[in-house]
This record gives sequence, C-alpha cells and structure tokens, in this order.
Amino acid sequence: KAIERSEALMVFLREGLAPPPVAERPLTEEEERGKEVFEHEDVGCAGCHVPRSEYTNRVAVGLGPWVVDERHFIPEPDDDWKFKTPSLRFVGGTPPYYHDGSQPTLEALIDSNGTRMGHTKQLSAADRKALVAFLKTL
Repeated sequence: KAIERSEALMVFLREGLAPPPVAERPLTEEEERGKEVFEHEDVGCAGCHVPRSEYTNRVAVGLGPWVVDERHFIPEPDDDWKFKTPSLRFVGGTPPYYHDGSQPTLEALIDSNGTRMGHTKQLSAADRKALVAFLKTL
C-alpha cells in the first residue's frame, strides 16, 4: 500500500506540478508600455524581478519599515523584515498581495507601493495602469 502511494506521489510531482499554460500572443500597446515601465531603471522592478530568471533574483532583501496588518500576518519578535524576492510569474492570479496579504489587487499594490519595491510613486495613472496590464501577462 505504501509503495502504491509513493508511486502516485512520484507521478504527481513529475507531472502534476506543471505551471499553468501561458497564452502565447503579442502584447497589446498598453502591455508593451507596461513592459517598458517595468524594465526602466528609474522604476527598478526588473532589478529584483529579473525577466531572464523567472522574474526573480531569489535574494532576501529588506523592505524597510513595514506597517503590518496583523489580521494577515504576525511577525516574529526578532523579524528583520527581509523577504525572498518572489517570482512574478502568474502574479495576476495570486491575490492578495504584499508579504502580509494587505493589498487585494495589483492596482492597489502599485498605487500604495511608493518606493518600497521599485519606485512607482512618480508614475502617471496611465503608466501605473500599463504596468499592471503587463504584470497580468506574466
């Protein structure tokens, strides 16, 4: 019985954990603009969320002072607020956002981010919308 379970588990690990398919299509004009915003060095998204490595550099980084919504996340007393940079693959389908789940949508995340993760505070409303449109294609 244990061998049957382990064989089923091996099949699942090899075949069942495949990422969902991503539709191969050209980006829209707005998504292209969002990609430009994402990759622009003044915005800084691509510095940590490196496109060539699944949109992460896999490095633990400090995010500075963090207001915690304790309904979602209770920090350890000695927590130094370092988080491993997550991949942005499939980010459009994984709400809520931030490490404590305090932002319900990508739009809310980009609007509230400021300079915490990249620098989105200076972006126009159109550039923020384009950035979100691009993120949803990943």
